[in-house]
Amino acid sequence: MISFRKEKHIKTFHNPLNNFAPESQEVEIRFDPLLDHFAVFNPALEDKVRLFFGKHDWSLVEKVAEATREQCFMCPPKVREITPKYPEDFIPEGRLVRGECTLFPNLFPTTPRHAVIAVGEAHFRRLEDFSPELVADGLALGLDFLRLVAEEDPAMRFGCVCANFLPPAGASLVHPHFQVVANKEAFPQQKRLLERSFAYYARCGKNFWEELAAREKEEGERFLGQFGRVVFLASFAPLGGNEVQALVEGARGLSEITQEDVLDLARGISACLKGYAEMGYGTFNFTLFLPPLGEKTSWFTPHLRLITRQNFYENYRTDDYFLQRQLASELILTPPEKMAQVMRKFFEEGGAS
Repeated sequence: MISFRKEKHIKTFHNPLNNFAPESQEVEIRFDPLLDHFAVFNPALEDKVRLFFGKHDWSLVEKVAEATREQCFMCPPKVREITPKYPEDFIPEGRLVRGECTLFPNLFPTTPRHAVIAVGEAHFRRLEDFSPELVADGLALGLDFLRLVAEEDPAMRFGCVCANFLPPAGASLVHPHFQVVANKEAFPQQKRLLERSFAYYARCGKNFWEELAAREKEEGERFLGQFGRVVFLASFAPLGGNEVQALVEGARGLSEITQEDVLDLARGISACLKGYAEMGYGTFNFTLFLPPLGEKTSWFTPHLRLITRQNFYENYRTDDYFLQRQLASELILTPPEKMAQVMRKFFEEGGAS
């Protein structure tokens, strides 16, 4: 059975900022209901978010975008003229194209199969500019690529569709893009999710993700909304900043994710990005986790995890330190329930149920 477990610890110290008067602060530890992971929250930090995240400087992003526009190989017409191409026996045209999006090989791959998707023709976008249709075209290309990979080489059993937006999120280019990776072995976090999901199914006889969706919809505190089969939730114990999970209910694998699911997934991502902008954030990562590419699993549900990263401004600091990178925990600056209040209005505006 799913448990949303919290521990609260209150400690007192003498605060030099208040003439060394005694001050008590609370630290809340939230345990992920599936993984061996916990996230920590100190309410005193909620009003000091800008100590960690300076104001996102869109004028600086525009300046960098203007300086890099001419050399950008993702901008048309270069994206369909000078980017790498796949062999004809794999992709006859060399690249995959859908709407304004173009998929091509990564010039410096980090996995046996590693593609890049130029998302849209515009070199610069704000979070509010990622329309559902644009995001859906990018996601669809990523999933089509994984289907081709699985057909060509069944040994490439594991794949994900991912995104880095702007340098603080790990992007080397301003131009919006997604990435698709495939490998013989599951990626470490993917393996962790798969193993824990299977263990839960073996122990309880139920799909953890279906149980999670039903529980969160019933309780409502972290439920954001639902488009079609895709349920959007604020994570109880996030693995990254302001994490949102999107679960494709009823899909047992890559082959059962429909084009309608992709558009519904994109509608929710677009709504979340508007919510992040409302909260003052300007960068993000996401990963769409899948079971083995050629399989259907009753114990795992394809799902996407979307997070904010550090804002982009002069001399920004990284948002990861020992807590995240070496202790594999996460610092909560905005409680998931409070984030959900901001997000819901954008799902309601989009017609979510």
